[in-house]
Amino acid sequence: MIIDARTVEPGTAFDAEVCVIGTGPAGAAAAAELASRGADVVVLEGGGKGADREALDTYRGVAGTGAHDPLEAVRQKRLGGSSATWGGRCAPLDDLDLDAREWVPDSGWPIPHAELRRYYPRAQRHLQAGSCEYSAARSGFPESPVPASDVLTWDDTWRWSPPTKLAPRITALATGDQVRLFVHAGVARFDRDPLGGAVTAAVVVPRPGVEITVRARVYLLAAGGLESTRILLASDTDGGAGIGNEHDQLGRHYMTHPVGEVGRIVPTDAGRALALGYVSSGDGVYARRMLALGRRTQEAHRLRNLKAALWFADPKDPAHGDGLLSTFALTYWGLGRARLGFKSAGMHAQYTGTTGIARHLRNVVADLPRVGAFAASWARPRLTGGRILPSFMPLDGAHCRLRFDAEQSPDPANRVTLDRERDALGQRRLRVDYSVSAEDRRSIVTSMRMIGGELQRLGLASVDLSDVEEVLDMPFTDGTHQMGLLRMSESPHTGVVDTDTRVHGCANLFVAGSAVFPTAGAVGPTLALVALACRTAETAFATARNRVQAGTGSSTAS
Repeated sequence: MIIDARTVEPGTAFDAEVCVIGTGPAGAAAAAELASRGADVVVLEGGGKGADREALDTYRGVAGTGAHDPLEAVRQKRLGGSSATWGGRCAPLDDLDLDAREWVPDSGWPIPHAELRRYYPRAQRHLQAGSCEYSAARSGFPESPVPASDVLTWDDTWRWSPPTKLAPRITALATGDQVRLFVHAGVARFDRDPLGGAVTAAVVVPRPGVEITVRARVYLLAAGGLESTRILLASDTDGGAGIGNEHDQLGRHYMTHPVGEVGRIVPTDAGRALALGYVSSGDGVYARRMLALGRRTQEAHRLRNLKAALWFADPKDPAHGDGLLSTFALTYWGLGRARLGFKSAGMHAQYTGTTGIARHLRNVVADLPRVGAFAASWARPRLTGGRILPSFMPLDGAHCRLRFDAEQSPDPANRVTLDRERDALGQRRLRVDYSVSAEDRRSIVTSMRMIGGELQRLGLASVDLSDVEEVLDMPFTDGTHQMGLLRMSESPHTGVVDTDTRVHGCANLFVAGSAVFPTAGAVGPTLALVALACRTAETAFATARNRVQAGTGSSTAS
């Protein structure tokens, strides 16, 4: 059943066994897991079936210190959440990402990586990313033309989901008997039992001045890192500072992934034989090698984790004479000028500075057959429903660059708080204080120099990284990966959720999503957060059934 919360009578209360807040990758996976176990589930989605300017305005934030992309540009308030704009890139975390490293402050997860590995195959199925195999050698890649290196690794891969958009999945779930899906049902706050501390209701504000409530035995908050944090901060009706904030940890340690491209790389024949572009794996999934420094090298040089890959030459300067690169530059220049969604923010914002528009157009016209052939190959799977080439990636030009996805260290000064400004629904907006430290930037510079040096030493490429120190001043502002805000910890003195991702001091409230990551790693968080959501759903279901036996919580669903 799908219900538009705006049509519900004010003051109405709904009962459920489990209430899931959010329909993005974490919420959709958790709802599916719960329904498969026979739970009666209410799912609350703050947006509707598509992009809605009014809904996105409620995601607008307030700039604090540092620089961060507009909050409404880096998240999606709609069915399917961030999956609506997700590129589909999947990879597991590394073992060292979960380990305590004395050179990375506040590092170390309170659970071993083996716990996540149990759920990666299940997450793969939710994301349609094929088999849980992330070795190039076992995925159909060509054999390496050079011996293995003690410094540089290239066997680990990314794999790509089609990418899966989860709006149809959550809609299909709602056609069954166990899931009621509410749209335009943004959660304003949780109400709590003043004595026991358990959540007694999720309070929904579908339109100004109107409240409805959902009473459940267990609540699973999966509204994205920033919005989940806002809801917990706003749940302070008892005069406190929000739920899970007894020790001022809520909203701190905010991390994203610094991303950029540097250098001038000319692959040799051996480098091209290594197949550093997209490869169709044995099970028909697009995959790509990661270039990374081995664990011992990171430990010896006290580096944060980082993954690198070949990237196309800078499209912004039309002197390259390449019609495909000019098409790319013009596309993102237009999106940026029109401020169309997340593609106008983050690393893409640089294209608003594209110059020589007329010359770019001449490049496109001169290279029209190649541009047309690429456009046809790009459109074909979108029309036929096949797997989509993950991104624009011409590596056949005169040279390439090295792109990095880097780990950011957890820092309690990077945080979000509630501002006095309110949105149209009367909710306080988030203020963001965020920056990337000088030490994290120096780690990127050192890592890129070592990766480039090893590519050259092995005869895989000619490498010029004379521009790498630009990293020290690059504007890292992309907030699409929202990690650390509700970090997992054994103690409420150092985090917000426990090892079961249950909010400290709140027996029936769980969090699913990358906000619980204590450290960020260097790969996109989607696979790991869905794996954690599957694990959390198991615990939430058991908790709901135990609360029935104990005679607590909502006893019936209506």
